[in-house]
Amino acid sequence: MCLTDKDIELQLGDLARTVPQLLKDNQGAEFWIQFLDLANAIRDRVSLDRYDWVTERIYEILSRYGISPPSRWILAAATWAI
Repeated sequence: MCLTDKDIELQLGDLARTVPQLLKDNQGAEFWIQFLDLANAIRDRVSLDRYDWVTERIYEILSRYGISPPSRWILAAATWAI
């Protein structure tokens, strides 16, 4: 079942609040494993028309902490768009 816009906002807010602790507790690959698990859990539950919007919002969360989006997401998005 797809998340509603309200649920998406709540999930993204939870993800944003989690990032500082993830950064504190995890270094390198461990951060990405934890973050991507949480972010993918959101993306996997949105409708196709919301997928790109949610992905951009996740990128915005990362940018608040000076982190670039994971390259595999960028490559996957580029491949999907073709």
